[in-house]
Amino acid sequence: MGYGKIEYNDEGLPKCEICGKHFHRVTAHVRQVHGLSAREYKLQFGLDLIKGICSKESAEKSREKAMSNYEKVIAENLIQCGEETRFKKGAVGRTRDKVSQQTLNRLKQNTFLKNEK
Repeated sequence: MGYGKIEYNDEGLPKCEICGKHFHRVTAHVRQVHGLSAREYKLQFGLDLIKGICSKESAEKSREKAMSNYEKVIAENLIQCGEETRFKKGAVGRTRDKVSQQTLNRLKQNTFLKNEK
């Protein structure tokens, strides 16, 4: 594996970089078996802190479950409860020194892609 890259097997399962086995949800495995939080694991292997490490099948199941329970998951949790974490006019926000390397890489990549269009 290249640093910061997730490897998948032929079945589309991501690989645990600690033990080399493949799972539908690597971060759940890492927490239960290796005792690391998802954040610790992602930092150790240079992975994006925002992105999940799961199979497409597992992501689709989660998406379907969330959408079937829209009122609770989306309307209440994200829209109502997320009010306090939204950017407010006049707030300082994060400065460049507080942004992770993964975020900087993603911003550079997105900027490059936008300039190519």
